[in-house]
Amino acid sequence: MDGVVRPPAWPVRSGVAPPRAYGFTPRPETAAGVMTVLTPGTVLGLVPDQPARAGPRERLAACGKTQLALAAADSLWQSGSVQLLAWVDATSRASVLAGYLHAAAAAGLDLTGTAESAAVRFASWLSQTSRPWLVVLDDLRDGADLDDVWPRGAAGRVVITARDEATAASGPPEVQIRPVGALSTRESLGFLMTRLAADPDQRHGAIDLAAELGGEPAALAQASAVIASSRLSCHDYLEYFTERRASLAERAGRER
Repeated sequence: MDGVVRPPAWPVRSGVAPPRAYGFTPRPETAAGVMTVLTPGTVLGLVPDQPARAGPRERLAACGKTQLALAAADSLWQSGSVQLLAWVDATSRASVLAGYLHAAAAAGLDLTGTAESAAVRFASWLSQTSRPWLVVLDDLRDGADLDDVWPRGAAGRVVITARDEATAASGPPEVQIRPVGALSTRESLGFLMTRLAADPDQRHGAIDLAAELGGEPAALAQASAVIASSRLSCHDYLEYFTERRASLAERAGRER
């Protein structure tokens, strides 16, 4: 029974994934083919296409990679393609172990011994089971946090989100790296149109705003949230945004 000691009610899901962003776009232009790549036995690494940069428009690695991982996980789960879906916070060794223990418990595996030993047994079970599974390692900071517990197996799929390619590809499994960049103009405009559907007048100037924000998901999300909760239009927000940026740049110049 693949090492299961307490038969669970399959399929099983564990971990706390972030909510789907309001106005989420599947990104048919800039993230096409993600699901095609994610076949059994695949390890997919989603990373920013550019390193974080300083300044008023710092990316902070917020390119929407976690939302894409969430969309892939939900699609596989809803289609019945996986029987175990484990969403694991990979920001530290402790959080990885905690995520593995929750997944092992959901799968009905033996949890006796230390957290380390139980996590190793869970990783071993993943490598041997014939049940289709998906493990999402969200926000991996250090590949060493997965020493001895890297998920692998012919029946499984792994999605890693990380801030750089070196971290995502630091483990033993062969990782297919997929750089994630900004949204296209069409995707950005579609995001704003969806987010501001309640009041079409607020969409005035959406094309210009989308172009100015450069397709950065975090900037688009912040702008649309402010506009939707106010009487501003996209044009109004763009005026405020450009004035504020010029003010900050002027202040920075005086302080040098």
